[in-house]
Amino acid sequence: MTHSGIVKRVSFPDGSSSGARRLLEAVKKKRAHQRKRNLINKLIPASSRSSTSKRSDDGLSISDFTSCLIQESNITLSVKLGDGSFGVVKRGEWASPAGKSIPVAVKVLKADTLNQPGVFEDFIKEVQAMHCLSHQNLVRLYGVVLSQPMMMVTELAQLGSLLDFLRKQCQHTAVPMLCEYATQVANGMAYLETKRFLHRDLACRNVLLAAVDKVRGFQAV
Repeated sequence: MTHSGIVKRVSFPDGSSSGARRLLEAVKKKRAHQRKRNLINKLIPASSRSSTSKRSDDGLSISDFTSCLIQESNITLSVKLGDGSFGVVKRGEWASPAGKSIPVAVKVLKADTLNQPGVFEDFIKEVQAMHCLSHQNLVRLYGVVLSQPMMMVTELAQLGSLLDFLRKQCQHTAVPMLCEYATQVANGMAYLETKRFLHRDLACRNVLLAAVDKVRGFQAV
C-alpha cells in the first residue's frame, strides 16, 4: 500500500472485479487515514504532543485536553451561544474518555466556509494557538472533531461574558471584585505576552467567566 497515492481505477477482466473492489476500498481507507494524519500534524505538531501532563480538577490532564481527537458521536450539542469567526458556537456535553460528561463550548465550522480563501488555514492557526496556551485565566482546548462539520471543543465558561454578567448585576458588583477581575485579566494578558501572542480585541464582551470570582478566558486571541 506504499503507492496508494498513485493508484487509479482501471478495467479488470471478468472474475477479478471482486478482488479489484477490495483493493480499491483498501486504497480509499489508506488515503482517508493519511489525510487525517496530515490534518492532525497541521493542527498539533508531533513535537508538542509529548508535553508533560498536568492534572486538573476534573481528573483529566492538560495534554489530554489539548491533543484529543474527539469523535462526533461523543458530542451532544444544545443551545446556540453565539457566532464565531468560522461558524456557530454552541453549548454541548462531551462524553470524555474518562467516562465523565463535561460541559463544553463547541465551535462548529460551517461547511460552506471551507471554500472561502484562508478560512481553513485560520481555523488551523486558532487550534494551534490554543494548543500552545495553558493558563488558569484562559479557556482550555479539549480537542477537535475532524469529521464534517469540523468542530473545536473547548472548556465552557458557565457565566458567559463579563459584559453580560456586569449588566445583570445592575451596579451591585463590589469594587474589590472589579479589581479582582482587572487583576485576572492582566495576568492572562501578561501570560499571552510571554508566549508572544497579541490579543486583537480585548473588551468585556470577550472576557469570559467560569465563576463569579474567576475569569476563565479570552475570545478572539
